[in-house]
Amino acid sequence: MMNIVCNVLALLIIFGAIYLSYSTKILKDPEVDHPQYGKIEMYSFARTQGLWWTTLIGACFVIGFGANGEVINLNATCLVLLSIGVGTTAIGGIIDSPKDDDNVTDGVIPQNIFKKRIPHFLRDILSDSTGITVYRYQALIFNLIFSVVFLVEFLENISKNEMEFPVFEKETLGLMGISAATYLGMKANEK
Repeated sequence: MMNIVCNVLALLIIFGAIYLSYSTKILKDPEVDHPQYGKIEMYSFARTQGLWWTTLIGACFVIGFGANGEVINLNATCLVLLSIGVGTTAIGGIIDSPKDDDNVTDGVIPQNIFKKRIPHFLRDILSDSTGITVYRYQALIFNLIFSVVFLVEFLENISKNEMEFPVFEKETLGLMGISAATYLGMKANEK
């Protein structure tokens, strides 16, 4: 019974994140008031990354508890992945916050903006004012790869009755850190 309840709770966490992503501005940067196009809002890669890792690790945590009724301790891998996700969200927010003396658009009209703009998730998270960029694509690919490996190893551990989260080597985690730092460094230069 505990297993069923926890699996349902994990699904609620996942579907809750999906619902919030589409029905609120949880994944969107603050609106920009553009003189030509009016209010513009775009999906944020940084916010997406923070929500993604929070949801994935949270759902796995609940599934693990349901598998044997004991809390699985978070390990260094979980903490680093959560820190990278949430840290990227926080620093990205600081970079995006307009200063009093900033002209938010800096005279640059992003290529993916049009008069009656409909937000497009993938295009938004992969684009800066010049269009789709390599550093954003690279960060997305590494997040997806790490997510799949994390989830597969976690589910394999649970199926073997080994109640532990996957462990990534520090060099592997360093790759995620470099990816996030590159994204944030280039994002800072977007303005």
